Amino acid sequence: MQVRISGEERRQQILEVTLGACAEKGFSGTTLDDIAEGAGVSRTLVLQHFGSKEGLYQALSEAVGRAHPLDEDLEVQRRMRDRDDYGVFRACAAHVFENNLRAARRSNLRLTAFSMLEYPELFEKFRQFRDQAWESIVLYVETRQSEGAFGAADPRYLVEGSKSTVVHLANEIIHKEEPAQRERFYEVIDTMIRLMLAGLKA
Repeated sequence: MQVRISGEERRQQILEVTLGACAEKGFSGTTLDDIAEGAGVSRTLVLQHFGSKEGLYQALSEAVGRAHPLDEDLEVQRRMRDRDDYGVFRACAAHVFENNLRAARRSNLRLTAFSMLEYPELFEKFRQFRDQAWESIVLYVETRQSEGAFGAADPRYLVEGSKSTVVHLANEIIHKEEPAQRERFYEVIDTMIRLMLAGLKA
């Protein structure tokens, strides 16, 4: 007997299939027929839920933005409450690396890379969600500056540089090394954080 699922459950299933297919093959390499087949539904049903391929990608960008949000990471929040500067940036790096390592070939990193190359409008939406998630770290740096713990620096440039380094290195290690060298990731990141904090506190 086939189990019936709700419309919302079906929608989420189609989004999951879309994320996996686009992260594996890119946007240009993924068709609506691929998505429908992967979800075990008709192309017509996909269009009923999302209206068009563009509507599906819009929903995908929102789903990716909600996936493991940095600003809800309990370890990051704890480190900020404790004013553990090293721990805050280390927990942010661990959040990015560990969540994407679990997904590996279906990771947000791969999806973002494909969108940057093939679908700039979608990449911009991913970037907006990502930047919003890091806003709490910008505010943390501003707070530490007001407390006299950090010297003068532009908090946004600082966080953007840290984030870019983490994302680039995570992408390299997760997708270009077999198996992914977790120790190498943290060795490089730990060095970066210590140098950055030494400069901030000089």
